Amino acid sequence: MAYVFPASPTAGQRYPVNPGTTGSAQYEWNSVAGVWNVVPNFVSRGIQTSYNDYVWPTTDGPVGYQLTTDSAGNLTWAVNGTSQLTLIDDISSSFDGATVAFAIKVGGVAYTPTPPTNMIVFLGGVPQIYTAAYTITGSVITFTAAPILGTTFYSFSSEVV
Repeated sequence: MAYVFPASPTAGQRYPVNPGTTGSAQYEWNSVAGVWNVVPNFVSRGIQTSYNDYVWPTTDGPVGYQLTTDSAGNLTWAVNGTSQLTLIDDISSSFDGATVAFAIKVGGVAYTPTPPTNMIVFLGGVPQIYTAAYTITGSVITFTAAPILGTTFYSFSSEVV
């Protein structure tokens, strides 16, 4: 790509204003030396506040925070999510060999795992595979085959909080 630089640049002027894609160079006019210097193609706070259409924060984030986008290219500092395990109530006392759908509860209250694929289920100590052995719709788990009487149930859900 050939650049046609501005004929009368001002100190600190950048060209092109938006370099576009990863790997494209951007230059800054050094009025003291009378030359265009390459701006590093990485983001460094204080050197370049926008690169490849992202708008970067101008300050460092607090400890434990991470950069988060609003899907419009604006980056902000946000709390780093941590995973939390939620133990699902035992439903094995309802297993009768015929029933396939059961309410999912935590502490006796209806619970909807979000997303449903984050819920891990064990029947008789054996991990079950989502969609092959069970599905979840809202706060209801439906097994592809009815668990037999006496089968143990253990389940938990992992969520980012």
